[in-house]
Formats: sequence, C-alpha cells, structure tokens
Amino acid sequence: MSRHRTPRRRLFQRRRDDLLERSFRSCPACSTEVHVFADLCRHCGGTLELRAS
Repeated sequence: MSRHRTPRRRLFQRRRDDLLERSFRSCPACSTEVHVFADLCRHCGGTLELRAS
C-alpha cells in the first residue's frame, strides 16, 4: 500500500472557529443577521442596542 493512500493522522485536532458566529446577531424587528457592533439594521433601519457579553 502506498503512503498516499493511508489516512493522515493529525497531532492536534482542528476546532471549529465560532468567531464568525459570535460576530452576528439577529435584528429583533426583521430577524436579519446584523453585526454585533451595529446600532442600525441595514435591512429595516431599526435601532439596535449594544449588548455587553
């Protein structure tokens, strides 16, 4: 069996990066995904309050 056909074993497991998921939240008025630091929704123009987490 050649070396290229064997599955590659990783020393460290890759973890899913959830930074992108944490960077967005939904607008309460129209449920569109909005960046966490936005104060206005681009879709409906509704005001959003900043939340500290």
